[in-house]
Amino acid sequence: MFTVSVPTLLRVFQDVFARRYLDRNDFLLSNLHNLFWEPRGHTIETSNLSLSVEEILTIVRDYENQAYGAPPLLGEETERFKNALYVLVKKAVYDGKHSRGRYLNPIIEYARRRFQSITWATFNWDCIFEASYYYSSGQDALTRTNPSVIVELNNWRNQSAQNTFLKLHGGVNWWYENDRLVYLRFGYLPDLNDRWDEFERNEANGSPVILEPSYYKYEDPIYELLRVQWDHFVQSLLESDIVVIIGYSLPEADFEARRALTVGFQSNQNSKYIVVNRSDWVCDRYRRLFGSNRLNCIQESLQNVSDDLPGIIENELAP
Repeated sequence: MFTVSVPTLLRVFQDVFARRYLDRNDFLLSNLHNLFWEPRGHTIETSNLSLSVEEILTIVRDYENQAYGAPPLLGEETERFKNALYVLVKKAVYDGKHSRGRYLNPIIEYARRRFQSITWATFNWDCIFEASYYYSSGQDALTRTNPSVIVELNNWRNQSAQNTFLKLHGGVNWWYENDRLVYLRFGYLPDLNDRWDEFERNEANGSPVILEPSYYKYEDPIYELLRVQWDHFVQSLLESDIVVIIGYSLPEADFEARRALTVGFQSNQNSKYIVVNRSDWVCDRYRRLFGSNRLNCIQESLQNVSDDLPGIIENELAP
């Protein structure tokens, strides 16, 4: 199993496409500044040192759920704020982004050759893994393939029984409309950018399938659309020979992910774990949860270790 979550939101408010959106959305910018940054001594320029998107939305939900008599934070503007923040995140993780760095390609190509059954799981909303997988699978549209998804996803063609793809938090390219999940393909109808433009104008048919980034994410109705993937995720952990976790920090708010990984590790005593993360505190967290006998934590970015990762996996699998 490979869990891919290359960080993309570290400086979400400073991304050039997110900044352009904020420049024309005074409602969102003024609320971010007045409610969250300015009271904490920050501006957009230092927003990466302040609250994350997840923490901001958690505070918004805390106010909705509180019974202390505190004055409303956003009141009737809550959904407008949340939707605008979603659009900003879409700008940051999708607009102008591409997989030309090919940092995932060596591990994807190695896994295709090496394993009979592979589960790819991602916690990101972006489309980097799908693009990397597709464009590395062949020379042209006639030879390229998709992994298989386990949800009923309209417009997506399952092509590989060997590779299963789980988008555990949903994504900017998944939509829910007319009681069905729809895959939005760039440049094809229904077009991804067109649908998000409609969503920004509050004119969209349906809504994006992105699990709310807050401590309340698993109370979100969207979770029910994704739950079958989580069941498959745990089952794959229970059956895997090796689990490779790339870039995922296992945040405290993501308790379902923590539960899945710890149950998988505890119950499958034969599995080996590799974590690739350049953060020392993230590696310390995994070491505390998994110990050292079956865990190899590589404190590097994926970019730096990409070509070496297949050899590292082979060493872990050696008798």
